[in-house]
Amino acid sequence: MFEIAFKGTVASALAAIILLLACPAPSWAQSDNPLLAIDTSSPRGTMRAFHELTAKLETAYGQLIADPRPARQAEMRRIMDQLRRLLDMQQIPPASRRKVGGDTIVFLVDVLRRIELPKLTQIPDAKAVQSNREPDHWTIPGSEITISRVAEGVNKGRFLFNSDTVARAEEFYHLVEHLPPKEPTKLPSWRNVQLQAHGWMIPPDFVYNLPDSLKRPILDTPIWKLMGSFLVLGLATALAAIWYKLTWPTNSSRGPVRYMRRILTPLALLVIIPVARFLIDDQIFVVGTFAEMFEFSADFLIYVVLAWTVWLAVFLAIEWIIASPAIPNESLDASLLRLLGRVSGIAAVAMLAAQGAQQLGLPVLGVLAGLGVGGLAVALAAQSSLENFIGGVNLYADRPIRLGDFCEYGDIKGHVEHIGLRSTRIRALDRTITSVPNSQLAKVHVTNYTLRDQMLFQHVLDLRYETTTKQLRFLAFSIRGYLSSHPKVRKEVTVPRVHVVGFGDWSIKVEVYAYVDTRTVPDFLAVQEELILRLIELVSQSGSEFAFPSQTTYLARDANADTKSSRQHLVPVDLQNTQSIPLS
Repeated sequence: MFEIAFKGTVASALAAIILLLACPAPSWAQSDNPLLAIDTSSPRGTMRAFHELTAKLETAYGQLIADPRPARQAEMRRIMDQLRRLLDMQQIPPASRRKVGGDTIVFLVDVLRRIELPKLTQIPDAKAVQSNREPDHWTIPGSEITISRVAEGVNKGRFLFNSDTVARAEEFYHLVEHLPPKEPTKLPSWRNVQLQAHGWMIPPDFVYNLPDSLKRPILDTPIWKLMGSFLVLGLATALAAIWYKLTWPTNSSRGPVRYMRRILTPLALLVIIPVARFLIDDQIFVVGTFAEMFEFSADFLIYVVLAWTVWLAVFLAIEWIIASPAIPNESLDASLLRLLGRVSGIAAVAMLAAQGAQQLGLPVLGVLAGLGVGGLAVALAAQSSLENFIGGVNLYADRPIRLGDFCEYGDIKGHVEHIGLRSTRIRALDRTITSVPNSQLAKVHVTNYTLRDQMLFQHVLDLRYETTTKQLRFLAFSIRGYLSSHPKVRKEVTVPRVHVVGFGDWSIKVEVYAYVDTRTVPDFLAVQEELILRLIELVSQSGSEFAFPSQTTYLARDANADTKSSRQHLVPVDLQNTQSIPLS
């Protein structure tokens, strides 16, 4: 943006206004239509537009001096934007085009007022260009200022002051700044006026009455502007520090609340930085080298804060989802959601970094190539971690276990206490912790007891051999009836089964097989206890008894003895119920 500061007394400024307003402006320049196209179809059209727009800018300046208002300054900014469209700034980083363009316009105005210019009729027009009688560029005679046809980009086909002229505008100005203007003017040096320029919020008398020592430039910016800029930056920094101290989360903050408090700081910076930039750029109006440094730093800081905000916003959304009761904080779902947030945040930050690098003129392709090589090196170094991460993704896809599940892994039984991106922690029944890498856990057989929809009640009753068949039938019938009527025994999937299944070494075996409608071990143990106690009662009611391991031994006399006598004295021995047995 270009603005011309108050110079001289109010009376001289009013005289300049009268003089400027008395000069008729071209019809297209007087139009209030902001969409009116600027003729850049030939070198003549570009030169005509440049002279007409600078005249219009002087008129707007006079109106701003007479009536300092935001609307007047906005009008001057609009005219300056039109003048920048006459410059080929494709080689200038987008973040610097505003300042560089404004300085270039000022330098060109002062240069063109000090050199001999040909008449407009001597400059090639659109007809000459279309007939190919003229080349794609035209240079002002006696200078190196060139207007060229743009070969590519959004301005393709337009005749603009070429990139070399834009880059060397300051050099051209210093070569002719000692020369007087060719025609009388109230503003003999736009550059000198630009150095003291300021916005409508600063009173003109304040700047006019400053000592000359504060008007001397450092880094192409007067000292008073540097002092004002550092004052604004100091106040902005202090305000940001106070806000940070008031809003930063405490140690007790958890989950989404913590991220909500953390995101308040970058959100405040997204307000503080533009306000400080407005005061320094549009009101104090720094120019030259310091302005370029400030613009670069402000744009860089804006992109950093935007990346910070997006990063925290992604995690705030993820933590808000995890805060739902359906997702345990330490579960695999929560871990993968956080991973998704981290990946999304990195992708968003990378996009902002690429956009910011392009705006600031940094080599984006070189940065991306470096990131690719660096990513390959990191992937090779983190092969084990990557393998565990992929194993964690497989666990998420198959969902064999979840937080709190009771499972069996190898010879370890315990509850899953934590599922992370690298490993899973299992607390065994003896309260010890086993950390299992996800890559290993995804390869082995894991038994998850918690996922059972019902639990098996299976017992074998050992009854004495003295039990009769009538007693066995009565007992089986009684147990079936009891199990079928029990509210916790499932009948839909499998009907309870009670059958005599075989003869053991010391007992007749009766199998009881049923499913209990429960998923937790404590509930199952309570139901199982009730069922077993009732089975004991039913066995007693049937007239039978439980058998216990026993052995019968038969003793005989010597083989030479009388066979009949031996058979008469052959006695069965119950080793558990008899203390001594006579042998005769």
